[in-house]
Amino acid sequence: MLKISKLTDYGLLACVYLARKQGQVVAAREIAGFYHLPVPMVTKVLKTLHHGGLINSHRGAGGGYSFDADAEPVTLGHLIEALEGPWDLVECETTDDTGHAICAIRVACPSRRFMFGINQAIKGAFEQVTLGDLTRGVLPAVAFSGS
Repeated sequence: MLKISKLTDYGLLACVYLARKQGQVVAAREIAGFYHLPVPMVTKVLKTLHHGGLINSHRGAGGGYSFDADAEPVTLGHLIEALEGPWDLVECETTDDTGHAICAIRVACPSRRFMFGINQAIKGAFEQVTLGDLTRGVLPAVAFSGS
C-alpha cells in the first residue's frame, strides 16, 4: 500500500507552518500545538529537516527553527527526500549501497516497464508541487505523463 509516513506528513505540516512565518524563529512546541501533534515527533521531524538542509536551527533562549528561503522552488519531492531519503515506489529501480539492483527478478519481470512508468509519473507529480503551492493552498495542474 502506498502511504506517506507520519514523519513525512508531519514534516510537510511543519514546513508549511514555517514557510508561512518566513524568517521567524518558531519553537517545535508552537507547531505541535497548532496542529495538535506530539511535541517529540515534531521535534524529530524538525531535526530531520534541519539535517536535510531545508530549515535553520536556532539555539538558546528563544531558539527554534526557521525557514528563510523562498518556498517556491522547494518541491514535495525535495521534502520527501529530506525526510525519507531516496525513495521509489517499486524496487525495480532501487539499488543497494553497492549499486546493484535489489529486485532479484528485475530482468524477467513482465510488469517492470509499467511500474517504472508509474514510479516516474508519481515522482514527477511530487516534483511539480512546491512548498509555495502548499502555503497558498493551491494545487497546481499536475501532469501524469510518465515522461
